[in-house]
Amino acid sequence: MDNSYPEYATSALRQISIATIVCLLACLAGLAYAQELPRLQPGTPISIDAESSEFDYSTNRLVFRKLRMDQGELGIEADIAETDKLDFTDGLWVFTGNVQLKTATAILYCERAQLTFKNHQLADAVLNGQPARFEQKADNTGKINTGEARQIFYQLASETLKLKQSAQFTDGSNRISGDQIVYDLAARRLTADSGASGPVKILIESPDQLKEKPQSP
Repeated sequence: MDNSYPEYATSALRQISIATIVCLLACLAGLAYAQELPRLQPGTPISIDAESSEFDYSTNRLVFRKLRMDQGELGIEADIAETDKLDFTDGLWVFTGNVQLKTATAILYCERAQLTFKNHQLADAVLNGQPARFEQKADNTGKINTGEARQIFYQLASETLKLKQSAQFTDGSNRISGDQIVYDLAARRLTADSGASGPVKILIESPDQLKEKPQSP
């Protein structure tokens, strides 16, 4: 993004007017470019590897331990995975413990995730953690966009992440926090809303602060 800064942008943190927030979000949106994210496709096999599996008769649930699930470029790992039926046409899976959801361009981390499958493909996921988080590397610049919140809703059809409760996002230069942040993975575009936790806040680092940061190897 354009790293030109206004002269007043030298303090570490300031609450900014709605008009200024809109301008900054527009600048972030300027990084956008279209890209195709992987989708679970009907007819594409789903592979499941686990250290052990069992059927819990008290709850009528299948339980997998140290599971990895893959289909195409999408992978899911967790300490424990549970489902009431091994059916991806209309199934609900719950993953707990060191959960990782990987796509071709983003990785999501959390302690608990609830995934809904429809017609043999992932429809949506609800991730919870203290916090749940994601990271996405920009192929053209090498920068990494990261975000975190207590709850993240991942909708595959719209390719969006909705970060709720103590939500934060950073593109490596600027940090945005608010009650809710919606991030478009494909377009790399976000919107932020205030809420019970307070107004939207933006941290703008001065060019000198950026120069002082150690460079990644």
